[in-house]
Amino acid sequence: MKDQKQSLKDTLRHIGLRTVAAALCIFLITVTMTAYIGNRFYAMEKTVLQQRGELNAKEAAMEYDECLLTRVNIVTVVGYAVDQMLHSGTENRAIEEYLTEETSYIGASLDPSTTGLYGWIHGEYLDGAGWVPDADYVAVERPWYTETRSSGEKITFVKPYLDMQTDTIMMTVSTLLSDGESVVAMDVSLDQIQRIVEELSSDAEGSEAFVLDSSGIVVAHSDKTQLGKNYLQESDSLGGAIARRILEDGQRQFDLETAEGNCSVYVDQLRGGWYSVSLINSDIWYRPLQNILISFYVILALVVVLLVFVFLRMTAKNLALEQLHTRVSEEEQRGDALQVLSETDRMTGLFDHVSGKSKVEESLRSGTGGMLLELDIDHFKEINDTCGHQTGDLVIVAVADAMRKTFRSNDILVRLGGDEFGAYAVGIPNRGMGERLIHRLFEHLGETEIPELGDKKISISVGAVLTAGDGAESFDSLYSKVDNAMYVSKKTPGNCLTFAE
Repeated sequence: MKDQKQSLKDTLRHIGLRTVAAALCIFLITVTMTAYIGNRFYAMEKTVLQQRGELNAKEAAMEYDECLLTRVNIVTVVGYAVDQMLHSGTENRAIEEYLTEETSYIGASLDPSTTGLYGWIHGEYLDGAGWVPDADYVAVERPWYTETRSSGEKITFVKPYLDMQTDTIMMTVSTLLSDGESVVAMDVSLDQIQRIVEELSSDAEGSEAFVLDSSGIVVAHSDKTQLGKNYLQESDSLGGAIARRILEDGQRQFDLETAEGNCSVYVDQLRGGWYSVSLINSDIWYRPLQNILISFYVILALVVVLLVFVFLRMTAKNLALEQLHTRVSEEEQRGDALQVLSETDRMTGLFDHVSGKSKVEESLRSGTGGMLLELDIDHFKEINDTCGHQTGDLVIVAVADAMRKTFRSNDILVRLGGDEFGAYAVGIPNRGMGERLIHRLFEHLGETEIPELGDKKISISVGAVLTAGDGAESFDSLYSKVDNAMYVSKKTPGNCLTFAE
């Protein structure tokens, strides 16, 4: 025993107390760094989890809103048109014909899931899909009518319901007309929102997504068995707990501990008072992380110096790659900007003559029918001569702005040169729709105020032609027709539209 103690003393004396102290300090520093890095790693992974949930909810909300906006725009436009017809004394039969025409167009090109436009108009139920209600059907007692009148909103999202025959959640979008009595409505399937929910929840294990309306009804859910349930009426389910935190407590991000497991919930509000909910099961997500941390603490204590070295080297390489990627992205953005400038008329932001013609020809080659038109500003030379070229420029820009307000994003708008403009409205099947579109353009121009013009209003002459997009006629032959038709319109003072045969 005495020999062993003496041997230990001799060993310590040979190594030196300073060396032992230094080794102890290194050991303590290593342990401290290991604990710190482990905790930081855990915190970062938790932050990533939170960001994932928030991103899921926001991305879903954007897609839901885009889906709903299409339906809102349809009802808004049709409601406005019917309102104008009522003000002008149009009979109900003509209004019903208009609803039938719009229903056909919407079902064919915008929203195949809709069952059509209908409404209570001027004291009578009108249906654009041709549905004839039973004798005991009282339109003014139906939810789509009563909720629309009582909501006080421009657009009403009537409470969704589950169609038991198709197992599909249906919803009504409606608008109250200016007489305070008439309502225009449209039923749509929420299958598209259901598909969005299912795609979002399929990305990772342990995640769910669903949409609630303001009364707690499940509009869409990654688990189809939950469709149509009212979570506010469930006292002991996970869905019920989440719904109460959202609808009663107004919370948008929270954690829940329930018998079904621990979860993190992220919420974003949609149009019509709906809520996009992203749910992540914390137990499933954190279990691999906890196992990794245990291994991490054991291994990192032994190789911390090596890991720091490797980390620094990887950081330097990643930084170099990011810098290279940034330079490449900047060059690509610069190239895209130059491409846009090369195709765009700088004063109006519309396509120039060459690129506009190319876009229309491309659309015609793809078999897309529609309406080609040419328009010319009336008395433009007189405006330049009497008010100055700067005022003339303001008029040109105002016409371009009115065109953007009138046409859709997939239509092709062109400044042909000087005070002449062109457009190709995709999917316009007949003159009636074309006339309504151009009259909206006339209305937008009539609302335009340019102080330098005084009391004068901007007016235009328009030539138009319909094409089936079947390749029977070239762009040049169509353009020649609308050019001739436009000059016919020139002979009539004020806004005038002429269709070419």
